[in-house]
Amino acid sequence: MFYDEKYDVIVVGAGPGGSIAAKEAAEKGLKVLLLERHRKIGTPVRCAEAAGVKGLLEFFDKDHWIIKRYSRKFKIRFVAPNGTPLDLHHESEAAVLDRQVFDYELGREAGLAGATVVTLCNVVDLIKDEDQIKGVEVIWQDKKYKIESNIVIGADGIETRVGRWAGINTTPKYEDLESCVQYTMTNIDIDKDRFDFYFGKDCAPSGYLWVFPKDDKTANIGLGVSGPYSEKKKAVEYLNEFIEKEFPNGSIISTTCGGVICSETLDEISGNGFMIVGDAAHQTNAISGGGIINAMKAGRIAAATAVKACAESDFSKKSLSRYDKGWYKKQGKMNHKFKKLSKATNSISDEVLNKTTDKLNTLPLKKRTLVSVFKHVLINQ
Repeated sequence: MFYDEKYDVIVVGAGPGGSIAAKEAAEKGLKVLLLERHRKIGTPVRCAEAAGVKGLLEFFDKDHWIIKRYSRKFKIRFVAPNGTPLDLHHESEAAVLDRQVFDYELGREAGLAGATVVTLCNVVDLIKDEDQIKGVEVIWQDKKYKIESNIVIGADGIETRVGRWAGINTTPKYEDLESCVQYTMTNIDIDKDRFDFYFGKDCAPSGYLWVFPKDDKTANIGLGVSGPYSEKKKAVEYLNEFIEKEFPNGSIISTTCGGVICSETLDEISGNGFMIVGDAAHQTNAISGGGIINAMKAGRIAAATAVKACAESDFSKKSLSRYDKGWYKKQGKMNHKFKKLSKATNSISDEVLNKTTDKLNTLPLKKRTLVSVFKHVLINQ
């Protein structure tokens, strides 16, 4: 059985980052074990489910079923605090995924690549030899096992235990943790080809509210509220007020809630015998809160790092720090800029947002871009 084996790599968590890490490490010939604590990969869903097609194409070709099934050219509309809409010009495609299907298929592809995948397996501790991580302790089918490996990759979400057990302070700053809630609603009147984003202190203070269509009458509708604001009023209260106003006759067929860390990547994301990826490493986009593509990028870099470490039989912090450097070069540097921009825009008043919307609406559509929005907002604050 799987628990009697020793592995090159054990990946904890079968989200997008974990599954990509497991798949690509296995494809390179490493002996990989992918562990998921839930009964089925892909559940529960804690995501708005939108992703850029450009990012997905880094991992799948244009004929891959994920791209074909979920991608199309969406319009984008911002709605100011006073209700004034602003249509934006953009060239990129987006996808509204079914995360249950998406994550499940990524886990299946990891298995097909040669990784051993086990669900309903709870990792309860790390195996350590002084300061070197040597594997994991798990509970599977009511029994505890110790499973050895050269490297452990923690892809176990914002509440990461792997990171904490390895000695990394993964606790986010209070203001960087957003409380998020989303309804999947049906029987609602929407533009099925448009993403809507609502802004304002009465709607989603320090964040935004989104409407992401899934078909003609169904959409994901949700928002995120940062810690200081959620103390005064729960995220679900903001959402309920919006729903009552905009979609009073709609039906809620699914509810999703959870936290999103909108901060910079942790200072340490690797060490002796371990790496952490995705939400566990705080690798989300601080402006959008999006984490799917970033987690997959991190998983790919972690897999490449593991392959090199195994080839050299060197699992030290120095060896695995290639992952930190690779992440910073690929995405971390950009995430740093996003965080600085997020800090600058979070304090902007509703009055400035309203004036900016009015100003941009006087421009031709082709000049109404995301860049122009940020530029006008920052100039006028």
